[in-house]
Amino acid sequence: MIEIYGSSNCAYCTKAKELAESYNMRYTYIDVLEGNNSEIFMSKFPDAKTVPQITWHGRHIGGYTEFAKEIEETRRG
Repeated sequence: MIEIYGSSNCAYCTKAKELAESYNMRYTYIDVLEGNNSEIFMSKFPDAKTVPQITWHGRHIGGYTEFAKEIEETRRG
C-alpha cells in the first residue's frame, strides 16, 4: 500500500500521484490540509518540513525524488 501525504497546491504531490498512476500502482492520497489530516501528518512525520511524504508498505520513503528512485530500483530488481 502506498500512501501519499500532500496538498492540492503542491506540484510534487501531483507528480507523485501521476507517477504512481503511470505504473498502475494503487495508492491512497491524503490531503494534509483537510480535516485533521495535518495532525496525522505531523504525528507520522514529525521531522518533515515539506510535502509530499510517501510511505510504501508502511515504510517511509521520503518525497517525490525518493519515491521515483524507489520505483526505479524496484522495477530493476
